[in-house]
Amino acid sequence: VSLQPPLKPKWINRVGGPIYSSPAVAGGKLFIGSHDTYIYALDTETGHVVWRFKTGGAITASPAVADGLVYVGSKDGYIYALNTEDGSLVWRYKTYGRVVSSPVVVKDIVYVGSNDLFLYAIDAKTGEYLWKVYIEDSKYGGIYSTPAYQDGIVYIAGKNATLYAIRADSGEVLWTFTTGSAVYSSPTVWDGFVYIASYDRHIYALDIDDGVLVWEVGLGERLYSTPVVWNGMVHIGTKDGHIASLHTMTGKLEWIYQLDSGISSTPVISSSGIGFFGTEGGYLYAFDFRAGIPLWRYRTKGGIHSSPVIVGDTLYVATKAGVIYALTGSER
Repeated sequence: VSLQPPLKPKWINRVGGPIYSSPAVAGGKLFIGSHDTYIYALDTETGHVVWRFKTGGAITASPAVADGLVYVGSKDGYIYALNTEDGSLVWRYKTYGRVVSSPVVVKDIVYVGSNDLFLYAIDAKTGEYLWKVYIEDSKYGGIYSTPAYQDGIVYIAGKNATLYAIRADSGEVLWTFTTGSAVYSSPTVWDGFVYIASYDRHIYALDIDDGVLVWEVGLGERLYSTPVVWNGMVHIGTKDGHIASLHTMTGKLEWIYQLDSGISSTPVISSSGIGFFGTEGGYLYAFDFRAGIPLWRYRTKGGIHSSPVIVGDTLYVATKAGVIYALTGSER
């Protein structure tokens, strides 16, 4: 099933601060964090706010939902677990740095990075500390990347330019790989490879078993968004507004296309090859990732840093003006 443009608004709502967070949708609710310090739950049908929960700092991280709880980090240094039904606090865990990394929940464990330079593993039900790994500091400092999980291993990158492969049960570091600059992008794991994009303007493909470099390609501009693999190609947006497609095995460039402005948003690509992402200039694009051409665009209020989410025939995305959009199209 794929969502076909053009899309039209189902509802539009605005909250009290800019949104960098990407939405999480579960159980008829959309969960999203804002700079106004609140995490919101909105009804996916109407856009009405069902509940909101105030933290002590801005929320730029994206929430994760599992087993009736929504997890989110705040710049107040806490990781929160809230009841999805009413927003009541189940637990919170204090780190010693701002939490801008988004949590990943696997097998009742929450994995999340903090700008105190640790990756944490926390019991998802109780908030109990399990282990942490020090992400060595450098002139850049901090963790913006969201962890990726596969087969008992957690992959996370730091602003210290380094990607780590860490055993999910113990926190043992299995291997590391260092790029030439800070990494904001999250790792993408696919078919024996780990792909990571760096501010050094390169995208890297590493062997999943030992972190050995398979290929690297420079794209001429800083990379912030996360690589997406579809149909044997890895797709990435750049800070100067290019979207590029490279062969997963070799890194050979298939196509590159210039859009209106920088891309921090990570594309969501359907089985048909039609994908959606936003630009910092405030356009939501529908893009043909097979042909490498835009199909449609929609003007939003505020630049888009958030990555879109598609559920059924509806796309959800938010902007730096604090506006949340639910856009519908036809499913094919």
